[in-house]
Amino acid sequence: MFNIFKSLKFLPIIFAASVFPQTQIYRSDFDLDKKENTSFKGSLAMSGNTVIFNADNYSLHGINKEKNTVMWERKIGWRSDAAPYIFENSFFYGNYDGNGRKVHQYDISTGETVRELDFQSISTQPYFKNSVMYTTVMADGGKLMAYDLKTNSVLWQKNINFGAEVQPVFSDDRIIANVEDDLWFEIDYDGNFLKYKSEISMYVDEKKVAAKKFHFLSHDQTPITREWLQTNKLGNSEFKIEKNQNCTFLLSENYLTAIGKNGKVKLQINLETIVPPEEYENEALSAIVSSENEKLWFVFQNHLVHYDTKKEKVLRDVYLINWQPHQLILDGRNIWLISRNDGQLYHLDFEPDEELNRKIQREDAIREHYKCDPPNHEKIKAAKEAEKKY
Repeated sequence: MFNIFKSLKFLPIIFAASVFPQTQIYRSDFDLDKKENTSFKGSLAMSGNTVIFNADNYSLHGINKEKNTVMWERKIGWRSDAAPYIFENSFFYGNYDGNGRKVHQYDISTGETVRELDFQSISTQPYFKNSVMYTTVMADGGKLMAYDLKTNSVLWQKNINFGAEVQPVFSDDRIIANVEDDLWFEIDYDGNFLKYKSEISMYVDEKKVAAKKFHFLSHDQTPITREWLQTNKLGNSEFKIEKNQNCTFLLSENYLTAIGKNGKVKLQINLETIVPPEEYENEALSAIVSSENEKLWFVFQNHLVHYDTKKEKVLRDVYLINWQPHQLILDGRNIWLISRNDGQLYHLDFEPDEELNRKIQREDAIREHYKCDPPNHEKIKAAKEAEKKY
């Protein structure tokens, strides 16, 4: 395989005092086969030491994130803004063979197909219990499905139409899933509908089931309704949702909102106070990257922002205008992104603040402490020969 990483570039780029410097460590050089009048697509995922890149050339690429080298490439005939879903040492993604599209389970270390699954796409983040995957899929329509990966077969499925595009809530003993029009039902992990008192009912697979009406559930399962959104300046907005144990964060085109217990708004800030309107672009990425307690990282108008909602303070502002991210993954002080400029994959390093730097060092120390050396096959062979001899 040719080495597409032969031209690594180290370019320190310094911006204003309010933002922090980045160093470009790596830029890919894939042949993207760009065609006129085609929309740009691409996605990223990370697991362990591997970055999985679905490029605009209908291929998957596995990259060693420490060495910045290609481990494998795989033509899949498919490109998407939806990121691969990770499961143990594998991931799930589409594959188009010219006749139809199917989801494949791929080996992370090689890119080879582990198995082909009998549906066209996975629509939302799956939940795994042992070898069973619970998720929503497209399979002759939208379905909520329990799929046994050991037997490569469907355990049960329910037709939920457009509800397949909405992320279910996976609790300890039940799944709360959307059908459409803000109607939700509850079902156990064996596929049995749960009964409860409700003035609302609907039909799923010609079976009448109890339903509840809300737009989504917050981190403590408080129903957030459209009326709540209207009251809190979000009634006509699209927004990204991120939840942790303490907060639910909403990122819209105008506001960053933090929701606490029982649907109480803890904070709502106008994003113009963080990024001036003169920097706004129509196609700029808007995404919540991660959150921990009352702090979160988000991307807005080419700024990667670390924000403390308790102190109402910007902790870090990393300006990414030179790369214009299409998708982005944050890994400690490392940024992996797909650039809208050229569709290529970039690896950047940025200067962390003192608190983040301590956290990174602590995590590195823990990984080093529990690190296992790879097996030495020559020593193993010699030991076996010695055992046979004596």
